[in-house]
Parts: sequence; C-alpha cells; structure tokens
Amino acid sequence: MINISASKKIFSGLTAIGILAMFLFCPLSASADGTDGEFVEISDAAGLAALAKSPGGNYRLTDDIYLDSGWQPIPFSGKLDGAGHTVYNLHVTSESSDTRVTRDSDLNEHDSRFAGLFSVAEKAEVTDLNIKGAYVEIESKDNCFAAIFAGYSDNTVFRRCSVEGRVRLTNNGVDSGVGGFVGFGTGVFEKCNADVELVFKDSNTSELCDQFMGSMLACGIGSINLCKVKIAGYASCNGYIYSGAMTGLYSDLGTPFSNSRITNSNANGQINYYQGSRSKKAHCAQFNGSLRTHPERRENNKYSVKLIETMYNSNLLFPEKCNDPDYEETVIPSTCKNQGYTEHKCRNCEYSWIDSYKPLNHDETEWITVSDSDNEHGGIKRKYCKKCGILLGEEIIPPKSEKTLSDSFTRNTIWAVAASSGVLAILEILVLSRSRKKKRENIGANQDNSELKKRLSEGKDSGQKSILSDWKKDGQVRFLPDGKDSGQMNHLSDGKDSGQITIPPKNSKK
Repeated sequence: MINISASKKIFSGLTAIGILAMFLFCPLSASADGTDGEFVEISDAAGLAALAKSPGGNYRLTDDIYLDSGWQPIPFSGKLDGAGHTVYNLHVTSESSDTRVTRDSDLNEHDSRFAGLFSVAEKAEVTDLNIKGAYVEIESKDNCFAAIFAGYSDNTVFRRCSVEGRVRLTNNGVDSGVGGFVGFGTGVFEKCNADVELVFKDSNTSELCDQFMGSMLACGIGSINLCKVKIAGYASCNGYIYSGAMTGLYSDLGTPFSNSRITNSNANGQINYYQGSRSKKAHCAQFNGSLRTHPERRENNKYSVKLIETMYNSNLLFPEKCNDPDYEETVIPSTCKNQGYTEHKCRNCEYSWIDSYKPLNHDETEWITVSDSDNEHGGIKRKYCKKCGILLGEEIIPPKSEKTLSDSFTRNTIWAVAASSGVLAILEILVLSRSRKKKRENIGANQDNSELKKRLSEGKDSGQKSILSDWKKDGQVRFLPDGKDSGQMNHLSDGKDSGQITIPPKNSKK
C-alpha cells in the first residue's frame, strides 16, 4: 500500500503544479473597465464612448480619435491619459440629464445642467489630451454651463491638455456660462492651452441672469499655472456680465479651494459684450472678469485682450457680421503630410471656421520582411507608405522553434515547485520500496502464512508491507504495531476473490 502521508504529499504537489500552471498559462488580465488600477487602452470612438459604462476607471489613448457623429456628454470621475493624442470633431448639441448645484454672483443656489465632453468631472484627472475641431452648440431652457472639456468640475486636474473649437449657448435660465475648458466649478489647470470662440446669448427677457465666460474657467476657482489662452468672445445678457479671457468670475462662491492662484499664464484675443441691466457695472476685464480673492494670488501673468462694449443688442455680439449668413463649404482632402478638413466660409461677411478633420491618407505597402526569424531569434517585418516612404508599422516575427524564453521559464518554474513538493514524495516512496524489498528477502519466500502473521502480530515489523508470497497471486499485509489496535491482512486467497484475516493485538483477551 502507498503511505497515506506520501499520498498527501503527491496530491499537494500536483495541486501546486496545477495552480502554478493556471497563473502562468492563464494570467489574470486587467479588468475591462479599468477599475482595478490598470489602464484600459482606447483607440477609437467606441472605446471613448465606453467610458460612460465605468466612469471611475483608468483609460489611456493609443491613437488619435476622429468622431464622426454627435456626442452625448457623460459624467467622469476616473483618470484619462491622452498620451499626447487628439480627439477630433467633438460635436455636442444637447445638455446632459446630470444636475449639480451652482451659485450665482450673489451666492444664490441653482440646479443646473451641463454640456461638454464630460457633463460633470468630479475628482477626475485628465493628462496629455488634446481636443480639436470641437463644436458645443446648446439651446437650453434651464440653468446651464457649457464647455469643451467639462460643463462642471469638482476638483478635477487637467495637465498638459489643450482645446480648440467653438462653444455657443443660447439660454433661458438665470445662472449660466460658457468656458473653454470648464463651465462651473473648481480644478487644477497646469500647462494647458485654449484657442476658443465663445458665444453666449440670453433668451430670458423676464428675469435678470448672471452670465459667465472664460477660456479656462467661466465661473469658479482653481489653480492655474503656465497656461495660454486665445479668446474670441461674444456675450449678450439682459442681466449681468462676468467675462474675462482666462476666467469669468474668479471666486470660491462658498466652496473653499486650497492653493487658488493664477501664475505664469498668458491671454490674448477680444471680447465683445452687452449688458442690459444698468443697476451695476458690467464685470468684463482682460484677464479675470471679476476677481473675488486676494490680488496677490495672481503673479507673473501677461495679457493683451481687446474689450468692446456695445450699449444695444446687435449683431456685433456674434462672430457673423451679416443678418443672413450664406456658407460655402470646401472639403480639403487628406494627404500623406496634411490632415483633411472642411472649411465653412460665409459669402457675405467672410466669417469662417474649420471642422470635420480627417486622418492622414497614406498608401500602405504590404508587410515587408526585414529580417527572417530562426529557431532562436525572432524576425522583423515592416510596412511603409508608397508615396512618402514613411514607416507605418513594425511587427516582430516569432522564432520558428516552439521553445521560447517564456516557455522555458514556465516549464522550469513548474518543475522547480513540483520538486519541492509532490515529486519529492514520489522519490521517498521509491526509496522505501527498495528497503522493504530487502526485508522481504530476509524473511524468505518459502515462509508460510502462519509464521508471517506471527511476526507481524508480535510487532517485529512496523509500518506497511507489500510482499510477494509463494501464493499464486500477490498477497498484501497491513497491520498497526505495538498491540494498540488489531492488525489486518488483506490478500487474494485463492486468486479469485479477496479475503481478509484479522490478527488480534498481543494484549487481546481470549
């Protein structure tokens, strides 16, 4: 019989081998939603839209993304690493259903809606991401804030990001604004750039509204450092104007924010504005429309922004300078070196803009083998553009031999673990088997059953014995020594059926 403890060792060893093989051959992959700390890679519009399914995950762009259809704003609270890539053609025409509390200049609270790539961004982090050719165009009956990155921000961090595009909001609420990066809230803006056209039109004639405009932040407070903005602003409001190139109203509005400073930043452009109410002055300035914090919190900033105020609501407050714009569209195709795009130009007033960007257009070759693989080393294959010769892709050709470094490592690792557990148990059994064979030879093959049973019952041998007797079939004897328990012998008696003999212990009462 096989020793029970040795059997356990074998089982443990085999179990260890199985578990190790499972981890080596079937490694755990990162979660599909990026919530385990790993970054989910995004390379197309569908992947970007999938952020809505798990807004708290971690994501990284692996390529530029060209959006061909309208975008529905989504909430976001995770990490988005653009890796230097660009999202083109963001087009938003509707506000989200998400609402948050915003405050006007008198700290009155309002439930507001939002529009942008993100409706709300809460404690999120966005790095190295560019947005180009954006158009956020909203008509809302509610209080609303619209921007290219996020309509609302709560302590979100933007680092090394940029936006280029247009934001237009026609609003019937009383607390609203347009921003390049963010509409309302708090955040950190580090080494960010904005080149934006911002347009606000107040459609509320029954109430006086607060209107906010800023390339980085329309209304709120934050840390702004090493940022550059260029603004073309157009604001018409029957109530009160708060417009500036960098920020509109710069104030915590009852929401404290640590390290609120604007440093080492530049602004230029032009803001055209109209304020209907004359009960207080319009707050429109080159850098911050209104600053409700200590002036020393602004350091080493430069700005050159032209401010144009009109005393009546006219077409001066729109980029189009004519009453009936008539646009001509010109499609510029992509080449090897330049992106394609569509230019829109008014025949009457020369106003124009560009959108619908297209990727570079290369004529790819087939895969070309640069170096062949052999049994030990992989090869390399590449493909190029037939027109300009630029390298478009490179892949490794695997070695011809099935044995790879990873395969060898995997096998060696498995056997190393096995040797420390189950395999050692097998070797132990082989050694014991040889030792018992010698003992059987000493007992003698001609010894009868009665003498063998006597030796076993007297406790002269201990443990488990496997013997070949002089029976026609194999016999096997098992017993427990020391007389504490009865011994037991299992054998094949006549070669047909198994029999069993119980040997009483030495101290058994007859």
